[in-house]
Order: sequence, then C-alpha cells, then structure tokens
Amino acid sequence: MRNPDLLSILKETWLHTKAGLQPILGASLLVFAITMGVLTLGLSLLGIELPMDLADEEAVANLMNETLPLQMLMLTLWAPFGAGLAYLGWRRATGQDASVMQVFNTWAMAVPLVLIALVTEVLTSLGTYMMVLPGLYLMAVLSQANLYYLFHRGSPLRAMLNSAKVVHRNLLLVFPFYVVMAVLMVASFMTMGVALVVTVPYYFYGKGVLFRELFPELTPATEEPAHAGESTPVSKPDSFEA
Repeated sequence: MRNPDLLSILKETWLHTKAGLQPILGASLLVFAITMGVLTLGLSLLGIELPMDLADEEAVANLMNETLPLQMLMLTLWAPFGAGLAYLGWRRATGQDASVMQVFNTWAMAVPLVLIALVTEVLTSLGTYMMVLPGLYLMAVLSQANLYYLFHRGSPLRAMLNSAKVVHRNLLLVFPFYVVMAVLMVASFMTMGVALVVTVPYYFYGKGVLFRELFPELTPATEEPAHAGESTPVSKPDSFEA
C-alpha cells in the first residue's frame, strides 16, 4: 500500500469538492428528507411532542426509553444510506461516474450493513463507557467496515475484523482524519448549518479518498490516474452492483 499523508488526502478531497458538490449533496439531502420524514412519523405515532426541556434529566431519560424502537429504526435507515454515501465518494475518488440514485444500491445488503452498524455502536459505546480512548479507537478502526463489506460480502463480522486490521496499521492517518472532519462539522453548525452544504460533501468525498488509499487493490485499473472532478472510463470493479 502507498503511504499517503493526511494533508494530501485533505487537499485532494477539497479538489473533488470544488469540482462539484453533486452527487453527494443531492444524495445527502434526499437521505435527510427520508430520515426526517420517518422520524416525524415515528414521533407522531408514539405521541411524543418536541421540543422538550433538555435540562430535565428525567424527561430526557424517559424520552430515550420511549423512543428506543425509533432509534433502532433510524440505525436501520442510516446503515445502508451511510454506506451508500461513502460509496459515492469512493466512486468519485476513483474517477468513476456517480449519481444520486446510486445511494439506494446499498439497500440490497441492508441486513449485514445494519448488523455492522449495530455491533459498531455497541462496541464503541462500551469502550466509551469504560474509558473514552478505547471508544474512540474502536470508532476509528471500525469506520471502514461498511464500505469494505460492499466489496467483500461474506461475513459482516469478518469484514469488520479485516478492515479493522488495515485501519489499525494506519491509525495515525485515519484518526486525525476523523478529528479534522469532526471539527469541520462542529464549525459548520456554528454557521446555522449553512456550511454543511460544503462540509457534508467534503466529508464523504474524504471518506472515499481515504478508503481508496487504505484499500488500493479495489481501485479499478485505469491507463492514467483521474484528476479531481474528472471521470475516466474504467473497468467495473468487483463491487456489489448487479
């Protein structure tokens, strides 16, 4: 594997973002609309009204208990959609065409993706509860498992283990990457969310570039590398698409 550095990944990600916010922006807005629609319907069916007094710890605890089924539904929705958005970022990072509707392709493997998301959530929560650093470590090393599974299929747990081994060897690259992305997201909310129009595509393009560098063997063969923003005719990779 090549030895990419964080700065080069961030620079390339910015080039992809400048070249065009689509299809990530459109796909993200579509996913957001679907998620909010399901969330609103779920809260309505449960008879829960928002906003509520977040300073009331007992009320917040009761809300978390009452909405547990809804939280599981949100996880079920996000698992394939999150993988789909990362997949769009990878396609752009490898010089392939990408479209908004491809975000739905990952639903063909929704069950294993949900399992990966659920196990990741449980492990990171336990790690954070015990000590913060183990939780952050697990969050980082398991961050590529969903996208990795799209190409390797088989056992979701094996995909988690195999991808975690690669990320562990490159932890000094992966962990700072997510720190930078987290800072950008927090800063975006300080702009009343306006900056998310740029930072959300930047994040998923970045995930695509990072995944390409961690797993270069999955990059389709091309005669010459594609520059950011350009789509180069490539052979179809061994992906999940029929």
